[in-house]
Amino acid sequence: MANVTETSTWEGGIYQIETTDPVLGGPNGIANVQAKQLANRTQFLKERADQVDAAKGGRANLKERLDAIEAATEALGPDAQDATLAAIKFAIDQANVANQGVRALHQFAQQEGVLEISNRGVVSGCTVTKSTTAARNLHISTGTCFAQGRKFAVADGNNAASVPSNTGSGAVTVFAYLFQDASGLWRLAVTSIGQAVPDGCIRLYNLTVPAGSTDATDPNLAAVTLTDVRRVEAGFPILLDNPASASPQLAALPDSAYHVTFDVLSASGAPAEAKSLVVASRARNGFTVRLAAAADNVVARWRVSRLNAKPLKGDHPCHKSS
Repeated sequence: MANVTETSTWEGGIYQIETTDPVLGGPNGIANVQAKQLANRTQFLKERADQVDAAKGGRANLKERLDAIEAATEALGPDAQDATLAAIKFAIDQANVANQGVRALHQFAQQEGVLEISNRGVVSGCTVTKSTTAARNLHISTGTCFAQGRKFAVADGNNAASVPSNTGSGAVTVFAYLFQDASGLWRLAVTSIGQAVPDGCIRLYNLTVPAGSTDATDPNLAAVTLTDVRRVEAGFPILLDNPASASPQLAALPDSAYHVTFDVLSASGAPAEAKSLVVASRARNGFTVRLAAAADNVVARWRVSRLNAKPLKGDHPCHKSS
């Protein structure tokens, strides 16, 4: 004769044997289902009872054990309590010192970040003038622009873009720029008031539009000032007179005697390597890097390191003024 196999499980219910159930014994027989379920519950409760007995710690019941623990805690004198609190405070202080040390290491001995450089401009032409044949329109001359690591032709465009009216009370600045349309051609456009030049485009001119300059009051844009901000690189892609650059900021170091390394993460249109990024100038709180390549949309990780760097007294995160 075998016993019912028990499992420590709290059964959600006890099966009711139906009149249609055949009487069948064995480990999985319907006649033994109720017995197994009740046995499982019994085993489950037995384990919990054993845990309660162990928690009593030799006392008659749990309440007696808890009362003894409470009495022992209350018996601690002020000195013991102070010693315990002092030990806890010391541990917290030591952890804080360690965290400040790690922070100082990252902030003053090694810093890193990611920079992005857009490399776009004009090789020749692409000058913008006010139209003489349509109200508040601009004309662009034939030229060549560069982006995405290559050159593109720009066609002559009369009345190629219009300048928005300014009905406000103060002067505003909008931007004339080149954008690449769906067919791949580069065309002239002007931003709306308050809009920045869209990503991937080439800024050509800043337009200062005075208050009250509208179609009715200033159709020929006589009061509008065009400022040429084209980046002209006649020798692109071989010779760059005004290389694209970026200027990452640093947590202030004692001086500029630090080492900078680069890892190029991505670029478009042409190759770009770490050696293509040249530090042009550096200061305690930042540096300027120039791109010596034709590539566009260059993304690179930079790292600044300075062994034995000691932060200035006022800059150290652990320094407290007295």
